[in-house]
Amino acid sequence: MTTALSDRCPRDGCDFLPILVLIDGSALPAVHCSDACADFTWLERALADAPSTSETAAALEGLAGLRRLLDLRQDPSDIGPLLGGE
Repeated sequence: MTTALSDRCPRDGCDFLPILVLIDGSALPAVHCSDACADFTWLERALADAPSTSETAAALEGLAGLRRLLDLRQDPSDIGPLLGGE
């Protein structure tokens, strides 16, 4: 499920619609399509601000693999591949 570019999840490479959250009885769109994209964006920003070390480089490499898994999802709630399942 995709929509216009301006309405998509803001994580680069994601085409899903933001999730809806219930606030005072009204369903309103959140920023990201899922907690997975929101967490990824947070991690990406944290690593970008971290000192450049070998550990940071290794974490960024791992994050690139996670990005590929997120981009392959057929549904925003499809987290099986992220957990090592099928």
